[in-house]
Amino acid sequence: MFATPIYYYSVSGQFKTMLDRANPLFGTDYAFTKAYLLATAAENEAATVEGTVKAIQGWVDCFDRCELAETIFAGGVSSVGDIAGHPALEQAYQSGKEV
Repeated sequence: MFATPIYYYSVSGQFKTMLDRANPLFGTDYAFTKAYLLATAAENEAATVEGTVKAIQGWVDCFDRCELAETIFAGGVSSVGDIAGHPALEQAYQSGKEV
């Protein structure tokens, strides 16, 4: 399960560092087969998350047994309380029950 705010239409710097530090997993007998992405952004346009998905997909593509199973995007979140009642919360809850 990956989670990141969207900065400049991609992952945060901290998240990119985490992906880079996971490089030693490449070539190992890793156990994960599915990846999930939770992302938030101030913008609410569907295209806002595309660069973030591309960044995650690039990492996932390096692991043959893994797939990006789902992306949940909460757009329009920029101030305290904006996330309250957001439809992405229910989507994340339902998806989490299936993992």
